[in-house]
Amino acid sequence: MLKIFRSLVPESFRDKYRLKKIIKKYGILAGKESKINNSSFFEGGNSINNNTEILDSYLGYGSYISNNSIIRKTKIGRYCAIGDYVRTCIGMHPASEFVSIHPAFFSTNRQAGFTYTNETIFEEHKYIDKEKKYVVEIGNDVWIGNNVIIFDGIKIGDGAIIAAGAIVTKDVSPYTIVGGIPAKLIKSRFDEKIISFLNEFKWWNKDKNWIQENAHYFRSIDEFYKKFNE
Repeated sequence: MLKIFRSLVPESFRDKYRLKKIIKKYGILAGKESKINNSSFFEGGNSINNNTEILDSYLGYGSYISNNSIIRKTKIGRYCAIGDYVRTCIGMHPASEFVSIHPAFFSTNRQAGFTYTNETIFEEHKYIDKEKKYVVEIGNDVWIGNNVIIFDGIKIGDGAIIAAGAIVTKDVSPYTIVGGIPAKLIKSRFDEKIISFLNEFKWWNKDKNWIQENAHYFRSIDEFYKKFNE
């Protein structure tokens, strides 16, 4: 009887019901037409804006994602700001050894509704972990501008900034600013002394009360360094 009832309920209604359960479970903010699946995890204090899709991903505390982004199989650290039209989990096709780039010749996933192979003989995604759960890792305190594409297998370090419109094809070092197609180093945010200190200090792992009490030091990297560099 329950199965019959479910079949009579429109999929759009079921999607909204599942989304409400996820929003309530993690206490997140979700905009209109946003999509989040049950395999995603949120540490809290997260915001997912309009028409953004989050699938099989992990969001650290305080991280938010703006409008019209597609985030799949991505592990995101704490206190990240991700802009509009950001895309992860792009996938790959063979470019040299195979005669054709079409997945019907190397995948059993039937992307076009059919396949010519009985086994997957080319990995469509490049994973960053042994469990093959995530294809992109974004560190803590990372700012990603609008219209950024991040290729599979990429790790973005803590404190990095990705300029708008960049296509990221290589790992990004902590506290660097990259941009362009493909993304290249523009400059480091701080000198090596400060970066080394921040990499070791990892302020985002402090509890919320500590951060709130010391938030006024975040206005100046020099003051922050003098206060907490012991």
